[in-house]
Amino acid sequence: MTKKRVLSLLVATAISLSIITGCGSKTEPKKDDTKSTAATSQYKDGKYKAEYDKADERKWKAFIEIEIKDGKIASSNFDYVNDKGQFKSKDEGYNKMMKEQGKKTCAEEFSKKFNEGLVSKQDVEKVDGVSGATHSFDDFKTLSSKVLSEKATKGDTSTLLVPAPTPSK
Repeated sequence: MTKKRVLSLLVATAISLSIITGCGSKTEPKKDDTKSTAATSQYKDGKYKAEYDKADERKWKAFIEIEIKDGKIASSNFDYVNDKGQFKSKDEGYNKMMKEQGKKTCAEEFSKKFNEGLVSKQDVEKVDGVSGATHSFDDFKTLSSKVLSEKATKGDTSTLLVPAPTPSK
């Protein structure tokens, strides 16, 4: 009978130890969020611009202008321009038509949100999209990421021409 008690006690102790060890807190090293910080700190001060090499099927050409100060994104201006030099975000007729057609947003609204998001978050990938402006958000991400990586990291203030996306059918 004592052998059974000793054996039971040993088994209970082994189970208890394995539970305690398995449930103990495991401290993992904290991941550094250095990607964003490293990206912004390597930017050279200046004004940078990227634009598509041609207008879309509606005759608007997307562009972005980004100003870097002290290694950080100080301002952003994403918009579209037509061959008359008019900006989509300032085209009252276009923005009114979009609202009347029941669209959730218009160029004036989504351009502002994209620009503010880039300045506040300092990272293209952290900027939130806007419902109803998926195509424009793709243009924004493409142009801003390219101008930051290809121009702002080198201090090259010449305009970056980016091949325009092929329209989907």
